[in-house]
Amino acid sequence: MSVRRIAPAEHAIGVILPSSNRVVERVTLDVLRLLPEVDACFARIPYFGNGQGQPADRYEEEPFLAASELLAQARVSVICWNATRGAALGFDHDRALSARIKGRTGLPVVTTALAALDAFHRFGISRIALVTHGASEQGAAFKARFQAQGIATHAELHLGFEDNFAAAQADPGRIIRFSRESAAQGNIDAVLIWSTNLPGHAFAAALEKDIGAPVLDSAAIGVWAALGALNIDTRPAASLGRLFG
Repeated sequence: MSVRRIAPAEHAIGVILPSSNRVVERVTLDVLRLLPEVDACFARIPYFGNGQGQPADRYEEEPFLAASELLAQARVSVICWNATRGAALGFDHDRALSARIKGRTGLPVVTTALAALDAFHRFGISRIALVTHGASEQGAAFKARFQAQGIATHAELHLGFEDNFAAAQADPGRIIRFSRESAAQGNIDAVLIWSTNLPGHAFAAALEKDIGAPVLDSAAIGVWAALGALNIDTRPAASLGRLFG
């Protein structure tokens, strides 16, 4: 009898995600199927939407540190907090959390919120059409944080989900229509889908060809940042969108 051996890849991304998220793992694996030299390991922290599972104004660090230690035991090469919450709290919260995790594990740490700022800089983006899964009040917090970083929101769509899990079941057609209409106005550099539980990754590449502008899906941004921290060549995944090409 022959036995198929499934050996660990040379590198591994350790991903921390919210407990109610159903999208991050699937996006990560969809990217890594094109980069077989990289594995992924996942851990969850309590966050199930509408302010539940985490304090309203900060991170409760201990669940993150515990998750990071468990991921480190799997010999991951980088840790990624793949969620957008840091842009609502303020980017310094993600910087402080990253420093704490690195201090506990000794591993490099990336977050989706901080990686978005890097992506804006690399792509020369200063004007966005913003999609969020929550209410307009939540969207206002994101807008203000991005504005403080020199990123102006010229169009916005807030889908009104109070339940974080429900965002994974959002109608892609509504986001696509908004993106096309926003791009047609001619005053944006990119569309930013700012919830790692929205299904933007599935249509980002096709929509980019349609509107002629980058479509940045937040879950994909987190994966991109983790690969960048490992100096992985992402061009084999260029079919998934400009972010990887």
